[in-house]
Amino acid sequence: MTALAGRRRRATLVVGISAVAVLAIAAALTVLGAVTLYNSTEGADPGGAEAELTFPDTPTGAIAALDAEGNLASIAVLVVQPASQGGSVVAVPVSADSNGVSGPDRLPLAETVALQGPDALARELEITTRLQLDQVEVVDAAGLAALLEPVGEITVDLPSDVTDSGGETVAEAGAATIDAEQAAAILTARDPDVPAARQYGAAAAVWSGVAAAIGDGLAADGAPDTGAAAPLDSVDELVERLFGGRVGYRSLRSTAPPAADNPRGVDVAVLDPVELTLVFGQIAPAAVAAPNAGLTFRVVSSFSDEQLAATGRTNTDVAYAAIAALQFVGANVLSVTTSGEAPGERSRIAVADQSLVPGTEAADVLFGALDVTVGERPIAGVDAVLTLGTAYLDLLASSASPPSTVPAPTSAPTSAPPTSTETTSD
Repeated sequence: MTALAGRRRRATLVVGISAVAVLAIAAALTVLGAVTLYNSTEGADPGGAEAELTFPDTPTGAIAALDAEGNLASIAVLVVQPASQGGSVVAVPVSADSNGVSGPDRLPLAETVALQGPDALARELEITTRLQLDQVEVVDAAGLAALLEPVGEITVDLPSDVTDSGGETVAEAGAATIDAEQAAAILTARDPDVPAARQYGAAAAVWSGVAAAIGDGLAADGAPDTGAAAPLDSVDELVERLFGGRVGYRSLRSTAPPAADNPRGVDVAVLDPVELTLVFGQIAPAAVAAPNAGLTFRVVSSFSDEQLAATGRTNTDVAYAAIAALQFVGANVLSVTTSGEAPGERSRIAVADQSLVPGTEAADVLFGALDVTVGERPIAGVDAVLTLGTAYLDLLASSASPPSTVPAPTSAPTSAPPTSTETTSD
């Protein structure tokens, strides 16, 4: 009952940020005041609507697998490419903390299912991943095997033995070729005597193997690209569309909280909020949540190999650093791209409204030499597009912290830029 007392339904995401830190940075970057002005509709001219770009529709879903005792054994988030087939799979640890260390207690997803039942998982998973999910399906071994059956043989390299709730070995460590039924057995095995983070490695190996086995897609001819993805009414339909094209796989990093932040000593893993934004901002920007009070951003890190050569960083590493800076001051990042035309020296911020210019100009403290303009084509839901310049690379090089290398996905996720479809703002 102790765990139940610490749980509650949450209608919004809450991110804990030091008030002192926000106030210190806000002196240079007044995003909180600016967003209030921008979101106000008082005095707006209804006839002055501007054409907006929109992010493409990327259907999202999740498969949560239970073991024979009903314990949560594995989770995979699925994202389908816009107006196409294929997409991305991101495995999520079942011990991931839905509280994000923002409250006094740790709330692992597996405990949510154990205490409140599978129906409680969908909302908690959205909170944990900061991602809107269209479909969440809870399956047993038989149901999961049926979903994976079309994939055929799957090559895996398990980092450790996989054991079930009784301690019996389901699969031995090492390389092997398995079928859908064996893959489902691994993904539905959960040994309570083994930390969930350790068994996460086996789930990652299976889903990575699934992505590799799909190759260019299971449907040889595939469905035609109509320019608009048809609505998906079930996880079965989502999986069929996903498996019809190339699939990228990505694991997530996690850390165990210190004992002081885990008073009940539960088996829990804390996900990196910056990495979550980096991953889902590239493959599903339209579904990314904006939990903070500040402006919403799209981040563009498109440096050439020559520009990055002396930095020890990749475009992904640089984007990660920029997202971390924005989240630190209470801003939100909805969209991320690491491709495009190589930038010049000065970073650029294109804001959606003239009222945002004065406060945003002070962002040079975060990104170096900076130009702020009003964008010609606003993106729906985005207040500002930040295109990083080489001045930001210089700023990172002068910092005391070493480069933070972000692991690459086994197959690069598809970046999702705004579509050319125009809408009219209210």
